[in-house]
Amino acid sequence: MNDQELADQLEALVDARGLSAVLVALSEVCYGKAEHLVSNWQEKPASNAWAKSGNAIAKATTRIQNDYGYAVGY
Repeated sequence: MNDQELADQLEALVDARGLSAVLVALSEVCYGKAEHLVSNWQEKPASNAWAKSGNAIAKATTRIQNDYGYAVGY
């Protein structure tokens, strides 16, 4: 999959579910990866990086929801 195909798929998801829902899902993916790394591999630095990414996406999602409304993209 090239960058344009990825962008097209992401756009379709945003159109179908809304920007907030897609961002929430991405933050959950990050938190899941963080948990998996620390639970199965004892890989604390990488786990922390994924958790911080999840936090950053969650923070951005909250700002978007507050500024533009929850269902951005519908």
